[in-house]
Amino acid sequence: MDGKDDGFEKGVKRLHKIVSLLEEGELPLEKGLALFSEGAALAKSCRARLEAAKVSVTLAGADGPAPFEDAGSDDRARPAGGDGDDG
Repeated sequence: MDGKDDGFEKGVKRLHKIVSLLEEGELPLEKGLALFSEGAALAKSCRARLEAAKVSVTLAGADGPAPFEDAGSDDRARPAGGDGDDG
């Protein structure tokens, strides 16, 4: 595993720890706020790394298999009919 992957894995692990600590509800307010801020920054960083990985996979698949579909795509929210018009 290279440094970037290791950093991502450590970030996710730390984020899980922060969530657990915050969910326990036993922290003083100041400590909870500091952990919340740290967690928000970690989430942003991890999300950026995932987006970069998605771009890499998409580019690598340009001449091969089709890229992954976006899990957050609006296509799932549309009716099977297509454009969403009822008439």
